[in-house]
Amino acid sequence: MKLGFLLNIGFACLFFCLTASSVKADKSKRLLKKANQASAEFAFKASEGTVYKFKPDTVIVDSQSKKVNMKMKESFSYIPFRPENTTQYYDWYKDFLGRKFRKYSVTIESTGKEIQELIPNFYRGNSVKIDSSRFSKSGRTVIPIVRNISKNLVPSNGLSNRNIAMWQSHGWYYENTLDRWEWQRARVFLTVEDLWSMSFVVPYIAPMLENAGASVFLPRERDIQRNEIIIDADGSTKGSAYQETGEAIQAGKEKGFGLKVPFLLESENLFGMGVTRLMNAENKASSQVIYTPDIPETGEYAVYISYTQNAQNVTDARYTVFHSGGKTELLVNQTIGGGTWIYLGTFRFEKGLNKETGRVELSNLSEETGKYVSADAVRLGGGMGNVVRGKLQDMERLQKLRDEKGFTLDSSVWLPFASKRPRYQEGARYYLQYIGMPDTLVYLLNKQKTDYSNRGQDAAVYAKRESGKNDYKDDYQSRGEWVNYLMGAPNGPAANPNVKGLGIPVDMAMAFHTDAGTTPDSSIIGSLMIYDTAQEPSKFPGGQSRWASRDLADIVQTQVVNDLRTIYEPEWTRRGMWNKAYSEANRPKVPTLLSELLSHQNFADMYQAYDPRFKFDVSRAYYKGILKFLASQNNQEYVVQPLSVSYFRMDMEGNSIRLSWRPVQDQLEPTATPKSYRIYTRIENGGFDNGRAVSDTTYLISGLQPGVIASFKITAVNEGGESFPSEILACSLPTDDKKPVLIVNGFDRISGPEAFDNGKQAGFLTCEDEGVAYKRDFAFIGDQYDFNRKSPWKDDDASGFGSSHADQETRVVQGNSFDYPLLHGEAFRNNGIGFISMSDEAFEQRNWDKNAFAALDLIFGEEKTVERFYGYKKNDFTVFTLPMRAAITEFSSGEGAKVFLTGAYLGTDLELCGDTLAKKFAADVLHYRFMTNHASKSGAIYPVNEFRSAFPADFSFVQGYHPEIYKVESPDAIEPKGDKAKVLFRYQVDNKTAGICYDGLYRTVVLGFPFETITTEKERNELMGQILKYWGMK
Repeated sequence: MKLGFLLNIGFACLFFCLTASSVKADKSKRLLKKANQASAEFAFKASEGTVYKFKPDTVIVDSQSKKVNMKMKESFSYIPFRPENTTQYYDWYKDFLGRKFRKYSVTIESTGKEIQELIPNFYRGNSVKIDSSRFSKSGRTVIPIVRNISKNLVPSNGLSNRNIAMWQSHGWYYENTLDRWEWQRARVFLTVEDLWSMSFVVPYIAPMLENAGASVFLPRERDIQRNEIIIDADGSTKGSAYQETGEAIQAGKEKGFGLKVPFLLESENLFGMGVTRLMNAENKASSQVIYTPDIPETGEYAVYISYTQNAQNVTDARYTVFHSGGKTELLVNQTIGGGTWIYLGTFRFEKGLNKETGRVELSNLSEETGKYVSADAVRLGGGMGNVVRGKLQDMERLQKLRDEKGFTLDSSVWLPFASKRPRYQEGARYYLQYIGMPDTLVYLLNKQKTDYSNRGQDAAVYAKRESGKNDYKDDYQSRGEWVNYLMGAPNGPAANPNVKGLGIPVDMAMAFHTDAGTTPDSSIIGSLMIYDTAQEPSKFPGGQSRWASRDLADIVQTQVVNDLRTIYEPEWTRRGMWNKAYSEANRPKVPTLLSELLSHQNFADMYQAYDPRFKFDVSRAYYKGILKFLASQNNQEYVVQPLSVSYFRMDMEGNSIRLSWRPVQDQLEPTATPKSYRIYTRIENGGFDNGRAVSDTTYLISGLQPGVIASFKITAVNEGGESFPSEILACSLPTDDKKPVLIVNGFDRISGPEAFDNGKQAGFLTCEDEGVAYKRDFAFIGDQYDFNRKSPWKDDDASGFGSSHADQETRVVQGNSFDYPLLHGEAFRNNGIGFISMSDEAFEQRNWDKNAFAALDLIFGEEKTVERFYGYKKNDFTVFTLPMRAAITEFSSGEGAKVFLTGAYLGTDLELCGDTLAKKFAADVLHYRFMTNHASKSGAIYPVNEFRSAFPADFSFVQGYHPEIYKVESPDAIEPKGDKAKVLFRYQVDNKTAGICYDGLYRTVVLGFPFETITTEKERNELMGQILKYWGMK
């Protein structure tokens, strides 16, 4: 009985325990089911308004410790996290979980991080703890590699003493399997990514960063100058001179640059073929090395110097560049950056040997006496590619011939194996070889030694396919390893992290790309950012967390997308931030961003991006994002550099010229307020000087010589750096008591080419209008020929919709130089007439005295109304705005006024602007009417017989490619309007009217093509002289 009782009690206890356990298990299942359901609901709601469909990966419910941990799939990490949306996400998830989980703590993760940890430090504020592991761990004690002491601009809240490695994507490369050189991407929409990305980096992003104080390093040539001059102790380009003066200069211990061969074979390094020279540093200059180049063509040339680095070298090696704008002194830190080319700046040089205005000097003057100044070669210009590639037997034959003949070997023998392209078009792999990078550490990483035998019957096919990718792989992999070699130990390249390298403390790196991908309509592909945190170890050698790269990606992407949505396209797509092991994102041992700004294959993206203003604004967004990231990294306040000034004008005050302007406030950035300005001066056709600092928005220029042309441009300055320059105004004081001419620059337009989209077809009609580039365009390759949206991509040689010709891809197309008062002014000055100039904005204010001027010259170039049909709809660049009409009317009113007005769209724009009052103004005030556009293809002009005696010569303007003058693709035919208006010039061949004159109470000459595009200076001078004589001014 007792035993039975005990057994019954035992069975009851066991049953109770089992039942309790089952109940607990059931409860856990129900909780987990509810949590999974809540997670799915959360993922659905969080996906709203994004391009992604988020999904939960794993949900863990711990009922004992009362915790719920939801791990979202990786795509959830692609979006930006901020304190506000992370709080919202937690609130949503808790709401979906319901009352049963009200006492549970909840965490949401993606990519192994709680989502609040994915908030960049820059955006955390006080609500989320700062992650100090993402900060740079090295204090900056290294002196900047180059300091321009002639300008002495050191932005205190910019990027001073920051080193940034960045590059444009891809480049012209040798494809082994086809035995040819080719682009790495397809030719679409008038360009190719290999050049298109450069059109953002080199003219915009890099200068903005440099204007903020940063040193920017590029693994591809930045200079579009095709000429190259080398001056070196081991031998110089023909006609150039190397000279040593003063106290004896000794031989350096290390090898240096030597131009010993006409071309480079695989692994060859010019920086191991020559000698270096060494000077003792003194506090008084006693030794100099003088480099005098024989310049083949007048123009702008990048100046590079080289030396050997050593801890015993000075940090203030004094280089002086004598150029056509004066001289610029720079200090170079020779303890870092040796054995390669270091960029000093781009300067204008005149053709030939010009010792006074064309040389580089290196002095032994230094504050660090007892140390050394190293001297090696100097290079001017980007030059042409000189790395040869080809089949093994061809390379062996070339080497044998070169060994026999050296520089006497005819270039026709080796040029077929070189790229035959300007060096700036080549991929990084070839440039890095040329600038002295070690081969197996940096650019020669994929020699054909891979064993494919384990792939069975496909081994031969696979080997053949892969063998052609050596240069391709080397090119994209070399860029990251180059960053590591810039730094050196312990951040050196993967093959040898402890290599000394160049010792440059790089702060960050960025690869700038555009992507592929299309949409069937006006939808935007948009901006993607890629970073990598998965590579082990989780920290860079200096101790900084790899998650700093995500901060960089997020800050830059946020800036880019927000700015583009505000200015251009409210639907600009934020594609995401990928944490993936792309080579360019994971090889550099510093915070690194691989950026895909947009799709170069998608018409809607390219429509926006062809506007040079878009390029400026999006590049400014990249600069601002980088600035904010580095400020956050270093716990500094930041200030954004100002925008360019506007309303620039000149006024004569006796024998002086008063310059005045207005600052432009950046509506997107409150810190970008100017605090001071710099005035840059140019005499005649020389280069600009180093500028002078001024505090006010007006300045009196004294001491100008009558009859000599002086030009000026203005930049705005603040603690963040220096703006891009203003347009350029020019003047020449009269040499007698004659009144000067007032030149007004009304050619402001920069815009993309003519475009259309009818649903089935779309593209760019360069035959109608090529657009106007900012200064110049080196990314245009040829006209589009495939406009069918359904044309498929088959191969990069048959790229479908958007396919474009290649006949222009080695040319640099001229755009708007913003420097045309000089060309017009030269024609007046050369005919004995003085002039001053002002911007159209200033002219429209009408605070000038028309009686102070002998005539008015209005420059309208290729100004015309540009209407945007994607994104924000607006019209820009109308010729005859209401304020412009009022100003011209005021100037021409009264007896004796004279107006000279030229432009390609003076008639066309009367139709485009849709303003009937503009037509009436042209007819009643300027006395012409529009007839037709596309009035000529030859550019040939002749005077009508009635005026042949006053205008005896035929002349021409540019309608095809010209290396210095922009092309006029569609000049206007106009007709005289009114009794005293007459035909003055006609276009040859079709005899349409090219210009009219009016001789009434006042007098006008109106031309349907831009005066500045007349082919030669001689023709411009003659035509201007004839007009002045016709007006009785000469």
